[in-house]
Amino acid sequence: MRSNLGMSLASVCLLFLFPSLASFGAGQALERITPRTAVYHDVVNVGIIQRNGKALLIDSGEGSILRAAKELGIGSIDWVLYTHHHRDQCSGAPLVKKAGVKIAVPAAEARFFRDATQFWLEADNLIDHRYCFRPDLFVLRSSVAPDRELAPGEIFEWEGIAIRVLPTPGHTDGSVSYVATVDGQTIAFTGDLIYGPGQLWEFYSLQKGFPGMNTDYHGFGGAVADVEKSLDSVLALKPSVLVPSHGKIIRNPPEAVRLLRKNLDAMMDNFLTLAGWRIDYPRVRLEREVPMFPRLPAVKSPAWIHRTIQTSAYLQAEDKSIFLLDAGYAPIVDEIDRLAKSETISGVDAIWVSHYHDDHVESVNAIRRKYAAKLYAQAELRDILEHPRAYLMPCVFPESIHVDYVIQEGEVINWKGFKLTGYYFPGQTIYHDALLIEKDGTRLFVTGDSMTNFAIDDYCIYNRNVIGKGVGYERCLRLLLQVKPDLMWAAHYGPLPVTQQYLQKALRLVEEREKLDAALFPWDNPNFSLDPGWVRAYPYRQNVFRGQPVSFEARIYNYSESPKTASVELRAPSGWNLPKPETIIIPAKSEGTIRFTAVSAAHPPLRREVLGLAVHFDQRDLGEIAEAIVDYLE
Repeated sequence: MRSNLGMSLASVCLLFLFPSLASFGAGQALERITPRTAVYHDVVNVGIIQRNGKALLIDSGEGSILRAAKELGIGSIDWVLYTHHHRDQCSGAPLVKKAGVKIAVPAAEARFFRDATQFWLEADNLIDHRYCFRPDLFVLRSSVAPDRELAPGEIFEWEGIAIRVLPTPGHTDGSVSYVATVDGQTIAFTGDLIYGPGQLWEFYSLQKGFPGMNTDYHGFGGAVADVEKSLDSVLALKPSVLVPSHGKIIRNPPEAVRLLRKNLDAMMDNFLTLAGWRIDYPRVRLEREVPMFPRLPAVKSPAWIHRTIQTSAYLQAEDKSIFLLDAGYAPIVDEIDRLAKSETISGVDAIWVSHYHDDHVESVNAIRRKYAAKLYAQAELRDILEHPRAYLMPCVFPESIHVDYVIQEGEVINWKGFKLTGYYFPGQTIYHDALLIEKDGTRLFVTGDSMTNFAIDDYCIYNRNVIGKGVGYERCLRLLLQVKPDLMWAAHYGPLPVTQQYLQKALRLVEEREKLDAALFPWDNPNFSLDPGWVRAYPYRQNVFRGQPVSFEARIYNYSESPKTASVELRAPSGWNLPKPETIIIPAKSEGTIRFTAVSAAHPPLRREVLGLAVHFDQRDLGEIAEAIVDYLE
């Protein structure tokens, strides 16, 4: 009885402050925290603090609250404070500024607001090759000038309310949380530091080099320690409520954080047990001791395969011609020339590449031109090799490489006494293959970069390291168990022994990780939180003529076990003629495609413009989750 009476009194107070709230039930537009604080559900949770007829917002999402404010009884919106620079938090910032509302941003991230246009003009430095991911490219498409830059630890005074600017790096390096006491409750608006009890919204934003690494590339979960320390700093202020950017209002912060730490630590322990980089970076000190897989012993390779420099090796036939496996950075060209000049080899008949990474393909075109070699690659690699600028992936060599012979799954190629069988092998990256080589009774399985002399190499989440039955490393390990090669050949290490016991042990850990990830993320399949490319624009970059039609595709992968509805709206700067949004139903475990044709601006102010793909997926509004770049031709 007391509980019902308490709810009724609270509702009366809330309706007095928000007179139209009755039309917004639980789970709809507005949700109460205290009589003077609430959350508006946009693409992200927009925090609202109201006093003296004014309102202050934490983040804005797409800015739809500007239209809804009158009906919600919010009153005059005075300020918006942003927790971090990601586009889902602040895509509405231009509308906010246009409406005369002041904005404040973390000082450490001010440049991603103030200089967003210049950020995109210089983005080739981040996109080509791409070994660093902080900042990510999830940035405003054009600049918005902040009215105030907030320093860590600063107190933002507003209408008699002291709002602490608490530095909480993790999701981004400059993220902050805003902590205020209102109506007797201490409320922390924590951005994407936490989603809910034991959960995060997504994991790829935590890609960051561990201390001792010179890039972010090997740093899968490298920002997890930052997240945990930041959550501790939030709890130290004893908040009664946490308001995450994604997820539900958290009313038991200590328990929610305890569960998140437990789930994060379990997942990272699993990953680090198998992480191949631990051999390459022995000086990296982890937060706690984690066991390692045993290092594989050195073994002798067959006489017919020869390792050269970097990632390359070659098969040699009796006539001294070679079948080259990978062709990375420029020194390999000089090495091939040296071998030819010394008559160690008679020429290069063919090149096979394990995956698209620059240290495996950068010299392919040079060797083909010089030696008239044909390129062989698995079907899954063809498009990214031939159209690299259409993809936003790590380690992309931006020069097109034509595939002469496309290998289908399980296809056998006979080359001068060698039996070669091609397989899709999506380990280190989703665009990866493998080659079983049989000669003189020996079965050698070439694994590219997916296997190492220690364990596996899924250390860059932006390679789209998906998990689950039939995909990713589970697929790779099961294939190895099925094929039963005598030896493996790793591109960076050469010949490796292989046993069923070793592979089964690795497979058990990979299967365990899927369960750990399912507990950590709020989706019905964890790959929605693990794959930064599940929504993407194709092509990612293209050159266009001013005022001419331009075509794009929105590609959305549905990892769920059931069909899902997705709708996409193409957004562009002023001057574009845009198509209407479209909706499709995407079958389970499939990629759906929506094709758009727009007309580019006749007189664009800049040489480059950025378009956004705003996506609704399965009743979730994701905002401008993906983007595409257009460069204007003279």
